[in-house]
Amino acid sequence: MASVMATTDMEKIVSQARAGFNAGKTRTKEARRRNLEAMIRLIDDHRADMAAASFKDLHKPQLETYMGEVEMAKSEAMVFLTKLDEIVEPTNAGDGSLVLIGKKAFINRDPYGVCLIMGAWNYPVQLVLVPLIGAIAAGNAVVIKPSELSPAVAELFEVIIPQYLDPECFPVVNGGPDVAQALLKQRFDHILYTGGCNVAKIVMRAAAEHLTPVTLELGGKCPAYVDARADPAITAKRIVWGKFMNAGQTCIAPDYVMCDTQVKDKLIEELKKTLRNFYGEDIKRSADYGRIVTERHFDRVVDLLKKQEKNVVFGGAYDRDDKYIEPTILDNITFKDPVMCEEIFGPLLPVVPVRNADEAIHFINSGEKPLSLYIFSSSRKLQDRFRTETSSGSFLVNDTMIQAGVKALPFGGVGSSGMGCYHGKFSIDTFSHQKACLVDPSPRQSEMTMGIRYPPYSSTKEAIACFLMRKPSPNELWVLKLIKYAIVFAIIAYGFRKLRGLKATRWISIWFTMGLQQLQNSLKALGLDTIFRG
Repeated sequence: MASVMATTDMEKIVSQARAGFNAGKTRTKEARRRNLEAMIRLIDDHRADMAAASFKDLHKPQLETYMGEVEMAKSEAMVFLTKLDEIVEPTNAGDGSLVLIGKKAFINRDPYGVCLIMGAWNYPVQLVLVPLIGAIAAGNAVVIKPSELSPAVAELFEVIIPQYLDPECFPVVNGGPDVAQALLKQRFDHILYTGGCNVAKIVMRAAAEHLTPVTLELGGKCPAYVDARADPAITAKRIVWGKFMNAGQTCIAPDYVMCDTQVKDKLIEELKKTLRNFYGEDIKRSADYGRIVTERHFDRVVDLLKKQEKNVVFGGAYDRDDKYIEPTILDNITFKDPVMCEEIFGPLLPVVPVRNADEAIHFINSGEKPLSLYIFSSSRKLQDRFRTETSSGSFLVNDTMIQAGVKALPFGGVGSSGMGCYHGKFSIDTFSHQKACLVDPSPRQSEMTMGIRYPPYSSTKEAIACFLMRKPSPNELWVLKLIKYAIVFAIIAYGFRKLRGLKATRWISIWFTMGLQQLQNSLKALGLDTIFRG
């Protein structure tokens, strides 16, 4: 068992992490590079240990741990290392407005400070390391809370992470709900939680006490829809792989399948054949099939199975001592059956016959928004209908689950399936404050144009101010570029001429009035005078 820290230690732990952040131990580019390189070494040195711990907690096959957890984390760290200069450097935010002449507008990504990452038990390696690496790349200190329901992985992290990262800036806190509640009483600058809706509400309430922003990665009933034009053999392979990996304990796994009545029987036969091909005739003996995490979760899934016993057409066996539930297909399920009233999060696959896509879309939209939605069809029109007429955290066509491994895509939910997202550049956005910055390096020169904002006001100043502030349309940009260069030239010329008889703002006002009138006349002759309207 992972050791349990005293709840009275939480304030000290968070204070030390904040002191480390304030001392610059995590926010400089050099610190981020050093910590990312340390994470890569940690992963390389302990990949076998992480696989062994995952097997102990979940009977998870080594390949699934490497592919779905370890390599995802390492790849994330390597991408951030190669893009670290881009992450740290400000982003130009100039929009071409005349008001920005001589000024520099940019966005600075400030690390939030001290973040809390609360991992989940179903992917205990990935759901700690991937957000941790993103928070490191963004320059934060992080308090790490692995799930107590995957104790082997939690204990491993408590031992190995302090060997590679500063334990004051990146403490690992193990323990149960009492420890989590004590942690949540502390002030954090961002919280990322992965898990269920009930605990997510507790996290949000605690965060609200300190006005702390949160990212919630939750779950829900992820639908799959199969129409008559889908390839039944390939569809079955991809549904079985996505559904029964990790014994169905994946937040983005297809929870149930809706299919056209004309393709249902063929699809079920392909699902059965695929299960035998993947796991053999005696699935319990397969080294490639996982187990349910705890007896409590086992009992919940078996209770659902017992309520639908009459619908079992494949599987249905279970062994509580081994926490084993056989991959099970349930046929002729209706939308009102018990198995359709809650997230299954286990190896039961309900197959729901529907008349058409309209019925499927209506059912999806009548419930909570899912974390993922899977469509199997060769019809582009049908694919577009589901994409545009439904709402979900992610949307896949003719595949399942692989979106989580694409770093260019955000990973996150919507509504009850979560809020916020991370992975790749989206992790940097999640763990950073986008600070608006504007620098005027030459205030004396810019005062010549910006002086019009000061009282006393006049109609001339009003006209110039409106012209400077309005956002040009794409067709007007080329003209405004010419005006911008003309203004810069006029300001430079003015500086050289050193006129003494007129105040700067008055001279510029006269120049603008005469120049704009002349330009307007010229553009009117060309039929382009709409630049001065709206």
